[in-house]
Amino acid sequence: MGLFANLTTSVKALNAFEQSLEVAQNNVSNASTAGYAKQLATLNALPFQPGTGLLGGVQAGAPQSTRDEYLEQAVQYHNGVLGNYSAQAQALGGIQPIFDVTGQTGIIAALNSMFQSFSAWSANPDSAAARQDVLSKAQDLGTSFQQAATVLSSVTSNVGNQIDSTVSQINTLAAQVQAYNVQHSQNGSADSGLDAHLHDTLETLSGLAGITARFESDGSVTLLLGGQTPLVIGNHQYSLQTANFTPASPTNPNATPSIQIRDANGQDVTSHVVAGTLGGLLTVRNSVLPALQGDSQQAGALNQLAQKVADRVNQLLASGNDPSGNAGAPLFTYDASSGANTARSLAVNPNITANTLAALDPGPPQVANGIALSLSNLGTSTAATDTIGGQSMLDFLNGQTQIIGQQVASATSGQTVAQQSLTQAQAMRTQVSGVSLNEEAINVMQLQRGYQAISKMITVIDGLTDTLINMVQ
Repeated sequence: MGLFANLTTSVKALNAFEQSLEVAQNNVSNASTAGYAKQLATLNALPFQPGTGLLGGVQAGAPQSTRDEYLEQAVQYHNGVLGNYSAQAQALGGIQPIFDVTGQTGIIAALNSMFQSFSAWSANPDSAAARQDVLSKAQDLGTSFQQAATVLSSVTSNVGNQIDSTVSQINTLAAQVQAYNVQHSQNGSADSGLDAHLHDTLETLSGLAGITARFESDGSVTLLLGGQTPLVIGNHQYSLQTANFTPASPTNPNATPSIQIRDANGQDVTSHVVAGTLGGLLTVRNSVLPALQGDSQQAGALNQLAQKVADRVNQLLASGNDPSGNAGAPLFTYDASSGANTARSLAVNPNITANTLAALDPGPPQVANGIALSLSNLGTSTAATDTIGGQSMLDFLNGQTQIIGQQVASATSGQTVAQQSLTQAQAMRTQVSGVSLNEEAINVMQLQRGYQAISKMITVIDGLTDTLINMVQ
């Protein structure tokens, strides 16, 4: 093979090493770019058949991505689980103060204080101070229920706003995936920058909702919510929307409606939201909060307790006589038009006074403090007329406190485990497709040595060519 043939193969080798150096430089430049996967330079041997004019040598091929989609899916899955638990933990944190497990504040403290005031009144039924304390403690209980209802209403509003915001973010990110499909169809070739942005978008999306990304044969990405609802297909996006939902015949009129997630055609796809921030928010908004404050179909634990306390106290007082011999007046009032409005409307009867509180049980036999004594035992009574679902009033309230505490603990522990799992999945992905600056430095040094060797060979060929030319002259 002649000098010029060697020169040609050397130039090809220089170009190959130069392109390989560009790949390494690109890796170093994007080492901290979100979603970027390390690219590998490829060097392909050219056929050597001098008789047919094939001179051999080396040529740079298209860079190869180290991205592993199975590892990407693992990261996306754990990211969705983390988003779900994190959203629940944050939302439930706003509810927990209502149910103070120590019994020092909130409804538990107010209810215990009222029963204690009944007990003090039963010990001295004619005491004006004891009667006034009953009214005061009843007022405190009504205020406590109202405050709890207000807190739940505020949490409901905040969670609803977060759901709207999350759906808006999902639509915005889905639009970026659709834009990727459009750009990919126009370019017709893979691009490491576009690929990095796409996978960063998919990872963010996975934290917001359980999404499935399917890579089609034409290079486009099909994006599905919960593996069923289309968000992006080819060059088309299908946006989600939120809507309030109340059944046609609600048991409790004017109650807080539930929230639905609907697809681009207006169909309810709430059941397809199985993970991510949106899944956690929907669980709290449509399940946890209604169980406490009620909705169109259920009264809610808080309203059940408020109604039971008010009704039984009023019934006992109505069966007794006040110091003037008149039938006792009701202590509490509330809005009975809807079972979901009891707690927020519970208040002391504005027409009752200390002198109209009925402590006397007319019997027979007549007991001067009989009504007051029954009221003092009302909180722990297991009589069918005094219980809620077979539990005494205080046991029912303590049970709700335990349920909320367990939900918070479950969300918090789930968040911790999910974070650890996500960290492990991300570490495995980094091992496969992450950029190591040390490895890239070694790779650059090796390429530089090869480049220098080829350069030296070209210098030698150049010297030989000059020698031959001088000899001819």
